[in-house]
Amino acid sequence: MCPSLRLAFLLCVTTVAPAFAQDRIPAMLDCTGPFARDADERRLAQVFGAANVERADIPVGEGNTEPGTAIFARDPAKRIDILWHDSYARPNVVIIRNGSAWPVAVTGLDKPVANGATLAEIEAMNGKAFTLTGFGWDLGGYTNGWDGGRLDKPVGGCNLSMRFDPPSDAPGDALDKVNGDVEFSSTDSAMRQVKPVVIEIELGWPQ
Repeated sequence: MCPSLRLAFLLCVTTVAPAFAQDRIPAMLDCTGPFARDADERRLAQVFGAANVERADIPVGEGNTEPGTAIFARDPAKRIDILWHDSYARPNVVIIRNGSAWPVAVTGLDKPVANGATLAEIEAMNGKAFTLTGFGWDLGGYTNGWDGGRLDKPVGGCNLSMRFDPPSDAPGDALDKVNGDVEFSSTDSAMRQVKPVVIEIELGWPQ
């Protein structure tokens, strides 16, 4: 190849490659592709771009962290945290924290789940009541299963969990009734009055 043609080829590759990588970033998340059971950190880089994937200490509660991977670590609206079963392979849990706008696809539902959804909206999507832990402690507000509802089936077959938190204007008398290390139904009258919203979504693969 002559020098001028070689230069033109390299310029073409440099121009096209980033756009191609951007086109591969999914519009919503599920448990396939970069988050499938057998995925690894290299696959994340292939899908989201190596510059957007980095190793990080991931918060896991009670002030503790574990080594993992962060995608778009410096953009709260796009950040995704991943903990692994093995050394940066086989996802353990994919975490979409408060402020991150990624939607998550659920089998059979036209609308994905996302942070900011209300308790009533999530119950309607599930098609039935579900349980969650009381508020005011490190593991407060987490769902403890969907009781066979539609949210039992995120696309790809992993487990879906969410964390709820009361809004700042939640009525104090009702909030007092749903605090602590106790399980509550989404139909609980005090829980309904509090009107918590989703602040975290987790996609998990058991060992």
